[in-house]
Amino acid sequence: MMKTRKSIYELVETSDTLPFDVSLHSVNYVPSHWHNSVEMIFVLRGSLEVTVGHKQQTLSEGDVKLINSGHVHEVIGFHNNIIATFLIPDTFIKGNIKGVEHVYFDCDSSTAGKESRPALDRIRQLLAEMVQMTYKRGEVYELEMRIRMLSVFSILMQRFRAEESEGEGAIKEKYMDRMLRIINYIEEHYQEPITLQEIAEQEFLSVPYLSKFLSEQIGLNFQSFVSGIRLKNAVDDMLNHMETPVHEIALKHGFPNSKSFYTVFKNRYHLTPSEYRKQYNPAMGKANERISQGYLAFNRASALGIINQYLQRSQSGQELQVLGIEAMNQTVDLSVQGRQLRHTWRNLITIGKAKEGLHEDVQNQLRYLQQRCPFREIRFHGIFDDSMMIYREDEGQPHYNFRFVDQLFDFLLSIGLKPFIELGFMPSELAAEQSKSVFFIPSFVSGPSSIIRWCELLDRFLRHCINRYGREEVESWKLEFWNEPELAVFWPGTVDEYNEFYLHSYRTLKRVSDRLQIGAPGRIISMDTAAYFHNFISFCQEHDCLPDFLPVHFYPHEDLIENDHRKLEHLYTVNDLSFRVVMEQFVSISPNPDILRDMLKHEKRMLDDLGLSHLDLYLTEWNSTAYHRELTNDTLYKSAYIAKNIVENLDSIEGFGYWVLSDNIEETPASEHLFHGGLGLIAQYGIPKAAMTAYELLARLGDRLLVQGNGYVVTEASGSYQVLSYNYCHFDDLYAMGDNSFINATNRYNGFKHEKVIKLELDLQGIPEGKYRMETYSVSRQQGSSYDEWVRMGAPDYVTEEDRIYLTAASRPRRHVQELEIHGGMTYIAQLEPHAIELMVLTPLL
Repeated sequence: MMKTRKSIYELVETSDTLPFDVSLHSVNYVPSHWHNSVEMIFVLRGSLEVTVGHKQQTLSEGDVKLINSGHVHEVIGFHNNIIATFLIPDTFIKGNIKGVEHVYFDCDSSTAGKESRPALDRIRQLLAEMVQMTYKRGEVYELEMRIRMLSVFSILMQRFRAEESEGEGAIKEKYMDRMLRIINYIEEHYQEPITLQEIAEQEFLSVPYLSKFLSEQIGLNFQSFVSGIRLKNAVDDMLNHMETPVHEIALKHGFPNSKSFYTVFKNRYHLTPSEYRKQYNPAMGKANERISQGYLAFNRASALGIINQYLQRSQSGQELQVLGIEAMNQTVDLSVQGRQLRHTWRNLITIGKAKEGLHEDVQNQLRYLQQRCPFREIRFHGIFDDSMMIYREDEGQPHYNFRFVDQLFDFLLSIGLKPFIELGFMPSELAAEQSKSVFFIPSFVSGPSSIIRWCELLDRFLRHCINRYGREEVESWKLEFWNEPELAVFWPGTVDEYNEFYLHSYRTLKRVSDRLQIGAPGRIISMDTAAYFHNFISFCQEHDCLPDFLPVHFYPHEDLIENDHRKLEHLYTVNDLSFRVVMEQFVSISPNPDILRDMLKHEKRMLDDLGLSHLDLYLTEWNSTAYHRELTNDTLYKSAYIAKNIVENLDSIEGFGYWVLSDNIEETPASEHLFHGGLGLIAQYGIPKAAMTAYELLARLGDRLLVQGNGYVVTEASGSYQVLSYNYCHFDDLYAMGDNSFINATNRYNGFKHEKVIKLELDLQGIPEGKYRMETYSVSRQQGSSYDEWVRMGAPDYVTEEDRIYLTAASRPRRHVQELEIHGGMTYIAQLEPHAIELMVLTPLL
């Protein structure tokens, strides 16, 4: 769809894909114009003043108005309005509907009677669905859009066809060339003192005839027409250049003086130019968006949230979704040598804070994890938080107590987990600024009031650990130094102050043992932190304190920038009610489904350029979101997300520390809801989510990689074969922009695109002949997803012990076992619904 735009005339050109235009706008002022299409305006917020011919009216929120093709109209917007516009070219209408050569529609909800309300409600629903589809872009998007637009015209033909009123006719075809010549001339010369006389001479017409001609064709006298074009361009300029005086803009755009501009402006907007400038809020849009063509910047996610209100009323929104099927056929040779796998993703798992590792429920979840998917190391925040009671001062003297540290480390080591310690945060009595804290249960983030006492704390802590657990053991632990100091929410000091803080700490730790493994600060690679990292590495090279390994964090929020730390602080105090507001204002998720893989490749290239490729790279935090009330966290989606990102990055780095194991995390207020969108693999009461079950299936992969394909991986171990397949569907454009208004507690699967059933058929060749046991483990919405089972059982607010046992059992994957004779090869078929995963294990029998 293309729109060739003049101030007055729009030629709407069709394309083969979608022969009409659907757009969201916030209207400033669009002067009198017409086009070769029917236009429908759907007001989502605020109000408009629309003039068609000689008739002026006000449209308010929820109003729908149709403007017939060729009819001159003017639009003025008020009150932070948002509208959806639909331009349907005459060629589309005539090509699909018989008998519309001279059809006229009278569709205007602001003046329609009660008998028209059901038809108008249905039109609103269809228009809302088309707006949503424009951003979701499903597989048969164009077909679905055409169906709905034709449904709109079916209603129009049945309920809103009318006789055209006298004096409201369209621009006559025989006068079109003349009108375009006049328009082009005015467009080119509106900044000059043009007169009706010079245009009349150019068109070889008398002045009285031309004056009457313009009035009849566009419903305006010549002076009003020219003033409208001048006003539109002046207002655009006025809002794009807020510092330019109004009188300069008025003269620049053809007004003879400021008074004439003020008069025209106030007649249109009912405000003075200065009052309008103060009312306009450019923060609604992004900083680089400019005002143009009579439209303002606006929050698109907010508009889409309003659209959802109409979708919720639609019966069509309750229909069962019909999914397409995509067949994938591959031949796989299992006799290939393949390559050895270390499964470095199993090096690291995470919990929130150190103190949480002493809670009975978290310890039970860690035991469950180690039984079903054993990890090697565990990372956590807050080893020096006040809750660990390590440090206090009495009469100015420091006192140390490592009792809770001993209890925590004794437990972790007993279940086979080595501590991966983030050194931080600051004990409150040692903090230089006790007002600087983060998280619901506060962690203090400022530097120390005394660097000497901080270094003494580090020294005492590490020597105590070595004395208790042995030098060799402690030297095998990782020490990540501080959390995301590039963000002011975690380090309110300067970059130089952090570097000095790191240097003193590094030297203290190396004096205890030069074999201690000290990491760089954990920084977010999905932010633009390259300059920060380069500065840090240059400092380390200059002062001989290069870290021993590099920890990084990943969250795919594209608008995370350094000056958003106040918004980040808000996220750690968010409750269930305000979360939607935060999502709309702040969060957007990358539309790139491969962003983690791409970011890791970029990071490794940067390290290679810096000569640091020899340093081990650990992902010490990663998730599809940073937010603790993201409702898709509890769903089947997370199983495919985890499977995809681990399989696609097998052994590419030294560790994948998924953030986080448990929903019982004290960064935010505890939720009273079982499935509240927490980040954890395991919900409250120890109920595993589908994400946890995905880890269990990944743990069954062999130690030799044979084949890795699109959506599947094949491994081998001791003569048995494993095939893991997954059907990952990424967030759609609406959800990626932060609009989560169309999901709720029991309906969380509306935010994805390209959803289809995958039928994976693998011709497995090169299998030694013999008898085999084939086991399949399937995780779907029907089996293996505790959230989906909770919905089916009625989504109870209160969960009994019997409910807990039932939901825990429901988290187990569907299991199927058969024995078969294989002679050279076999065909394996996995049929995967969106977000599902399946593991097949083929084991030889004696």
